[in-house]
Amino acid sequence: MVWQRFVAVGDSVTEGLGDPDGDGGFRGWADRLAEAIADRQGEVRYANLAVRGLTTRRILHSQLAAAQELRPDLVTAVVGMNDVIRPGLDPLEFATDLNALFSGLRVTGAVVLTATIPAPGLFAPLPQALRRRMDTRITRMNAVITAAAHRHGLLCLDLAAMTPAGMAAWAEDRLHPGPIAHEAMAAAALAALDGLAPAVAVDGAAQSDPDHLRWLRTFLVPWLIRRMRGQSSGDGRVAKLPAYRRLPATG
Repeated sequence: MVWQRFVAVGDSVTEGLGDPDGDGGFRGWADRLAEAIADRQGEVRYANLAVRGLTTRRILHSQLAAAQELRPDLVTAVVGMNDVIRPGLDPLEFATDLNALFSGLRVTGAVVLTATIPAPGLFAPLPQALRRRMDTRITRMNAVITAAAHRHGLLCLDLAAMTPAGMAAWAEDRLHPGPIAHEAMAAAALAALDGLAPAVAVDGAAQSDPDHLRWLRTFLVPWLIRRMRGQSSGDGRVAKLPAYRRLPATG
């Protein structure tokens, strides 16, 4: 199938954090997918509305209308990680917002692709009891995502089945996918669009965890301070590609 207009909605994962583009910005799995589609069919028009730090509710209210106005024939909507890591998660509220988002995207007539949530490397150093609690939360949210995808006729990647080699799949902050994982996500998405069973295992040499104290100081403490202040890393930010850009084939 030929895709003419591809729109990506979501949070920092779809914005591309963890996958530097070498020019001070981020590439990410959605950009990689758009590039692969362009290489395959000659070109594609691509917009990326994702903004870091947003919960599913904020994505629903800030990105759905814009996505509808772009009249896409392909949409990706990978959401939920910011819901997982925030205290006081309301599963019913999450399900309501997610179904509203999926329904609104399907109204466009586009093929819509979503994904389950993998447990980030952020959880690795947590005490075992707390890690089990977070894993249970992710499992329950993934059941909601899978059910909503089925209800609205979305393609759904099982990213929760990713098997990263140590910390190699994760960026230095342990929350976002690194380049290896972003590339695996793009390949899995392309395979799903082709009607194939996506392979989402992440290859790459295992590596030791980054220095724990440096990680606490550089990433975890600033994140906790923002949470205590009711702030988000996405406050004041806009989408990196709010209008279509024509991507030609690079090969």
